[in-house]
Amino acid sequence: MNRMWVRQTLAFLLVAWVSVGAMALVVQRTTETSFRQYIMTRGSMNFNAALIDSLQSYYMQHGTWIGANSLLGRNGNGMMGWRGGLISVTDAAGLVVVSTDQAQIGQTLNSADLSAASPLTVDGQVVGYLYQPSSGAPFGMPFGAQIGAQVGAQVLDAAEQDFLNHATQTLTLAAAVISLLAVALGLGLSHILTRPLQHLTESIRDLPSRALGQQVQVRGTREIHALTDAFNRTSQQLADAEALRRRMAADIAHELRTPVTVLRGHLEAMRDGVFPLDQQHLAVVYDQTLHLGRLVEDVRLLTLAEANHLPLTLTQESPNAIVHDLAEGFRPLALDAEVHLQVEEQPAPSINVDKLRLQQVIGNLLTNALRHTPPDGTITLAVTCAADHVRFSVSNTGQTLTPEDAKHVFDPFWRASDARERDTGGSGLGLAIARGLVELHHGKLWVEVAADRTCFLIELPCVSLPA
Repeated sequence: MNRMWVRQTLAFLLVAWVSVGAMALVVQRTTETSFRQYIMTRGSMNFNAALIDSLQSYYMQHGTWIGANSLLGRNGNGMMGWRGGLISVTDAAGLVVVSTDQAQIGQTLNSADLSAASPLTVDGQVVGYLYQPSSGAPFGMPFGAQIGAQVGAQVLDAAEQDFLNHATQTLTLAAAVISLLAVALGLGLSHILTRPLQHLTESIRDLPSRALGQQVQVRGTREIHALTDAFNRTSQQLADAEALRRRMAADIAHELRTPVTVLRGHLEAMRDGVFPLDQQHLAVVYDQTLHLGRLVEDVRLLTLAEANHLPLTLTQESPNAIVHDLAEGFRPLALDAEVHLQVEEQPAPSINVDKLRLQQVIGNLLTNALRHTPPDGTITLAVTCAADHVRFSVSNTGQTLTPEDAKHVFDPFWRASDARERDTGGSGLGLAIARGLVELHHGKLWVEVAADRTCFLIELPCVSLPA
């Protein structure tokens, strides 16, 4: 019962039953009412035509309505009229003088009753009216209500009742056939609708045992398309994450192997007496130890930042003050590299940040800019302000990133090919850590590349200083 195709089939069947049942009830009631009215009208017309001729002939012969009771029934003592209807004859003024119901004699028809009655004429003069109200309906009842009462009281003969019974049986049979068709169509449509879901479920069930990144063919309704697209994106993201995990593991092993190998080589050489145990060789070992420690710390910091577990000490800081302090600290390095360092400031509100972490991020960008800016090049550190955010930018002239490099510049352990060949290439974790720290501040970090300039931009939400 708790299966989609079963529920859909039952839903189709329920809708079919309700629709067919309502339609059959309406059609049956309408057919019966219309048929009874048709029989009554047809019979009444034929009956009244003959009766009118008889009544008019009677009045022409006798000059009065006295004794005309015999024309309305087999006897004049309350005999019901044709098929149970009452028949009355009035004089020219509308006074009932003859009726199959003795209680009606002496009553006067109102204008509505007279308009529904059939006039009786002799030599062109109206001498009376033939009136046939509904069974038991009092004089003065609206004509439409009288017709409805007559239809309800209509007595049908065997052939006419057989017609209505046959119509009812036909509707019942049609309802049964339509119900069977609804079941068949429900099963077919349920299969069509649920088949893509079953295929997607099988793909998800088999995902752990197959290669990540597999894509399911998109088919079915728009909702199924959306679900399949979501699965395909998730599958691809898992594949990308797995590939990144493996590459990071390989890169970490590669980065750790270099200082460990140098340490091991120097220590073995000094132990075997190949290298003397002096300050020069101990300094090499010490430098590799520092490098190994920095690499381990970078990996730890990146892991905490990506997991949102890195604690931040948030304070309200002035963006221009942060930029000014960083510029002063990097200006000697820029002079040594023969690079021009420019600072562009703009009045900006305070921002709620961890000052040391933000300085670490911008300092990393400045370090990268110094590494890739040629002599006589320019590095620009700028602050701009918008309605709801503050933007820092670090741009440099000279060496730029290719569009393909720009896609991977924030990937862990990624470095440009020429940087890998230089001793100052770094560990390749700086930009990845910078992006993680910016995202911890609910901001974003991205790179824009021009023909002769590379620009890294940081956007952080601003907080107005209290008055």
